[in-house]
Amino acid sequence: MLPPGPRVARGTAVRGDQVALRSMELVEGEHILWQGRPSWRAQISYFIVWIPLALLPVIIAGILTANDQDTGLPYYQWLLISLLLVVCVVVFDALRRYSTLYVVTDQRLRVRHGILSRHEQSARFERVQNVEVSQSMMDRLLKVGAVEFDTAGSDQSDAGFRYAGIADPQRLVHIVAQNSRQNPHPHEGL
Repeated sequence: MLPPGPRVARGTAVRGDQVALRSMELVEGEHILWQGRPSWRAQISYFIVWIPLALLPVIIAGILTANDQDTGLPYYQWLLISLLLVVCVVVFDALRRYSTLYVVTDQRLRVRHGILSRHEQSARFERVQNVEVSQSMMDRLLKVGAVEFDTAGSDQSDAGFRYAGIADPQRLVHIVAQNSRQNPHPHEGL
């Protein structure tokens, strides 16, 4: 069993900074303040659309069978097809959420996307110029949202860090704002 590591803001223990980040190496003296992945609650609208579509084959087969129409396959096969589609929808969502990692350390913001191929972004706190929190009505009910950090000195495609679908976005903004004030002197390098 690994020794307990530092606590992150969302309330779950991280077992060592390097284990949590692996390829996102921390510099000496850098500590994780918050880390997370998109919340499953943020994906409710995704499931509302795709689960019924995945169940459509068995629903149509059931209607046709009830009206003595031939479906071309036995009903249990339509059921298996629909169950397979539901599993694909759930697995796709889980992989999409697992492939995204958001990290805030005491020195910078970090975002990592991808499983087989990876894209990582990092920006120091002193480069953050604007912070925007966006929540739809559904997001507010589910206590999720997106936080976008605009950074200075980047081209438009690389200027923002979007932490999408995170639980309690206001808490993340508070952590970044509080830490930015505590570290007014910029460090050299990334």
